[in-house]
Amino acid sequence: MGLFSRAASPLPALEREHLRLTAKGFEINREWSVDEFRTLQAKIEEMRSHGYYQSIVISDRAGKTLQTPGTHLTSTVMPLLERFAFPRSLAGQSVLDIGCNAGFYAASSWLRGATRVVGLDHQPHYISQALLVRDILGLKESDIDFRVADGHGLSPASEKFDFVINTGVIYHLQNPMDFLCKVCGITRHTMYLESEMLTDPKFTEYAWFIDGKYGGDISNWWIYGPKCLERMARAAGFQDVRFAGFIWRPARGTKTPEGMLRQGRGVVICRK
Repeated sequence: MGLFSRAASPLPALEREHLRLTAKGFEINREWSVDEFRTLQAKIEEMRSHGYYQSIVISDRAGKTLQTPGTHLTSTVMPLLERFAFPRSLAGQSVLDIGCNAGFYAASSWLRGATRVVGLDHQPHYISQALLVRDILGLKESDIDFRVADGHGLSPASEKFDFVINTGVIYHLQNPMDFLCKVCGITRHTMYLESEMLTDPKFTEYAWFIDGKYGGDISNWWIYGPKCLERMARAAGFQDVRFAGFIWRPARGTKTPEGMLRQGRGVVICRK
């Protein structure tokens, strides 16, 4: 959910082994044959019927380019997240991407030097997309482990992670505190929380419960004010919590298709 029309200035490319991430998308250091390229195009197209969310651009050394047909422009959003404290380096860290979708942020974490990356999504078709993207990027399960699962099933008794990516998830949850408590339990150091948020300062301490669709999506249950989310994260067990700012705000008076005032996108950094 959300449109990001204003991109941040591009940063230097990330590079690891055969793979690079530039302002345009992923680049692999090999060339696809004509048949291989057509096969990959067909595989991407086969999954269109279930719907793509992440738009991921992947090019080979010769400039042949594949793109998943999603509305979330990952190459535009990533620089915005970096402006708001998404680390350029995750060297030596384990990373969990909750609600990983087609796997862009998980793959980006691998490129940032993460030693272990796990991506979870409760929708099997998104995990199928992520596995396809992983294959196209030339990565393996030992690089990124994608699983059909959600945050409510996390347990402190299971594996813990140094850095947890929690983007575009919390407003979809009917029971957000259960989720945050479980995420806190498996987080060693930092949770990066990005969400739709109330932009009016008068409502920064409040939450808006959505009765029906918001932005065309029936699964959008809540929109939180920044201070409300900060307090929720502290109540869940994070000690050092701060609102980093809005990465995107709509033009004044912008409304959703349902006639509701469109809100912005913000980031909260949560540390143990």
